[in-house]
Amino acid sequence: MKRNFRIVATVLCVALIVALTVSLAACQQEKETVKGDEYTMVVPDGAPALAAVNLIDEIDKNGSFDALKKVEIVQSSAISTRALEADFAIVPANLAANLYNKGQDIKLLATVTQGNLYVLGANSNVKSLSDLVGKRVFSIGQGSVPDFIFQTLLTSEGIAYEQGEAAVEGKVVITYVADGSGVMSQLVAANKKGEEAIGVIAEPAASKGLAQSGITQLFDLQQLWKDYTGSETLGYPQAVLIAKADVCESNPKFVEKLLDKMAENATFIVENSAHVSAILVKAYPQTSLNTALSAQTLARCNCNLIRIADSKEAYIDMLEAINAIKPAAIGGKLPDDGLYYSAK
Repeated sequence: MKRNFRIVATVLCVALIVALTVSLAACQQEKETVKGDEYTMVVPDGAPALAAVNLIDEIDKNGSFDALKKVEIVQSSAISTRALEADFAIVPANLAANLYNKGQDIKLLATVTQGNLYVLGANSNVKSLSDLVGKRVFSIGQGSVPDFIFQTLLTSEGIAYEQGEAAVEGKVVITYVADGSGVMSQLVAANKKGEEAIGVIAEPAASKGLAQSGITQLFDLQQLWKDYTGSETLGYPQAVLIAKADVCESNPKFVEKLLDKMAENATFIVENSAHVSAILVKAYPQTSLNTALSAQTLARCNCNLIRIADSKEAYIDMLEAINAIKPAAIGGKLPDDGLYYSAK
């Protein structure tokens, strides 16, 4: 009897262990499924949001893109905070380095906007950057990527510059404004008076400006940056896609699907240019991109996804330029290789 009892007890113990193991595995699987079902992405309003249009459209029509349930557009001023709350985020290129250097466990997956800056002029015959000396230039993006790019290009030509409100002999004076509409108001006002005005502005505001008589494009800063760096590709990393490191580790297959999908977006927005604004307005009624955007304008926004494996060198070039001007903007140093995503 004792022997039979021991056998029965042993069988029951084994059965209990198996049941617990299966139960724990099921719980873990359920947890992972729920986590996958709750993937979210945040993107800043403006040109960077264009890099996620096909995702936004997909989710609106089908409720999700695979495990991604939501793409939220937020005010650009809120992106540094909101990026930490989501699984994926599109952020300014320098912010990714800054967050990582401050201890955030993130991975940089790809560059998604390769620069959309142009210098426009009203009644201006400027032909080179050196022709800007002694003039006042209105500019967007104080302390951000557009600002650093413009300053680096001036420095590369040996041109002195300073911030101010009036022209100074021997220097370029930069007057900062809040956004593209601020630059355009200065150009339009000068144009009406037959006076010269110059401004650094991004797409899609640049195309709206060029549609007005008397306002012309003086420089394509993407081309100037290519000439400066000797890069084989046009432009520079202006906005990037980041993700929580644990998401990349736990679900690399989805990360690859997401990158493949976002790589299709550049073609999608050009082919569906008539609907891009409506897609964005439906997702975020307050969007600044609330007017019709032509295929040509969207192409000039350079919303092309390049995986970080293929854009790391260009990204580091851009970080080095920022580090030379304002190290704090990237967290005080160049990030180590732990920032960069490596496909499995």
